[in-house]
Amino acid sequence: MNRVKFGDIVKDVKVNVDRMNNPYEYYVAGDHMDSEDLTIHRKGRFATDDVGPAFVRIFKPGQILYGSRRTYLKKVAVADFSGICANTTFVLESKDNSIFDQRLLPFIMSSDSFTSWSISKSKGSTNPYVLFSDLADYEFDLPSLEEQKVLADKLWAAYRLKEAYKKLLAATDEMVKFAIYRDV
Repeated sequence: MNRVKFGDIVKDVKVNVDRMNNPYEYYVAGDHMDSEDLTIHRKGRFATDDVGPAFVRIFKPGQILYGSRRTYLKKVAVADFSGICANTTFVLESKDNSIFDQRLLPFIMSSDSFTSWSISKSKGSTNPYVLFSDLADYEFDLPSLEEQKVLADKLWAAYRLKEAYKKLLAATDEMVKFAIYRDV
């Protein structure tokens, strides 16, 4: 295992869109990302919403979105569509896929260790924020690429299982409510 710095293997992708010629249909705001949930369940539409001037950052499928405000909320999500986010949301990806399997990135960023680091580096009191340069110095142990792939496969399988259980519990709850109301 090698000890690495976050900024040595991860880059903050800063590609902006011309707001007057925005070809994207969707945007993701901070409230579209749920704490400790790696999936984006909601998104806004430029055609129907009044979107502020900070929404200029382009993201693509597979990139990781990270809310840099109030990082204790652990808003880390994997984009599964292209769109725009605010300049306060980091768009992150692996610098080199032959060294770092990007599929591990959201799990590293959701860890208690990473969150503690980001909180300790945050500035401001009312709406604390962190800069990418603050995150870049975070250090962690990085296994070999082969081990990363095995670990990423297992973590994503566990995540999908957890999500399936959540859906099952929600469906079961709805069935119970229906049965109770039907018998009343």
